[in-house]
Amino acid sequence: MGHVLDSPSPLSARAQAFLAEHADRVAVDTGPDDDRCRAEMRAVLGYCDEQALSALRWVQQRYSGLTYLSPLRGKIVFEPVLEVDTGTGRIEFWYAIMDERPDGVSSGSLLPDGTLLFGLFDVDLPAFPSLDHFIECDALLDFANRQELLSIERPERVTSHMAELRRRHPLLRRLERESGSLVEWWSDGELLVFQSSLDAELTARVPDLNRARAVVQTWHLVSPLACPTAAPPTAQA
Repeated sequence: MGHVLDSPSPLSARAQAFLAEHADRVAVDTGPDDDRCRAEMRAVLGYCDEQALSALRWVQQRYSGLTYLSPLRGKIVFEPVLEVDTGTGRIEFWYAIMDERPDGVSSGSLLPDGTLLFGLFDVDLPAFPSLDHFIECDALLDFANRQELLSIERPERVTSHMAELRRRHPLLRRLERESGSLVEWWSDGELLVFQSSLDAELTARVPDLNRARAVVQTWHLVSPLACPTAAPPTAQA
């Protein structure tokens, strides 16, 4: 499979149009070659995980150098490289999503199975099942920002808030393709709802840091929402 800007399928038509309008490709460092990656894994793990190395090369071929202004994260660059965490013995692909101007605090990394982690200081939490889910989320947020904004709320108890919202709008359905572990999209064809607990959950785990509130944004759809129940994209071919 080629680079996502050259072969964007299986991204949705909305995500493909979003990348075509907003994204570019820049040169980035892909890190050590295969032999050095194998040596690093053997030094830390005692063995070489060839599946993880294959996953890294696939991810790099597919996404490395992708850059755009993310409605969720700001200006970002995709530049995953291999890292074997000596503390956990876990293989990660660091710098999968980097701020254009890194602050040394926020991070975005991948696990070999495609799970996207967002981090704050030393805390990392799973945010999306794949990079495609993240791109789909950005594309939908870009679409949402052109709809009629009804409310922005920061409830103290987001689970109760969302339960009440679904009670009042029983046709709301979760949009799987654009959602993740801490970021969710819901729609009933008339309303579009975005709920993010990402910053709240990250800040709750960092000592001596004020906890952020979850955010729930609601829009009235003035444009039709195409394919709201489409199946989620695969993380890897």
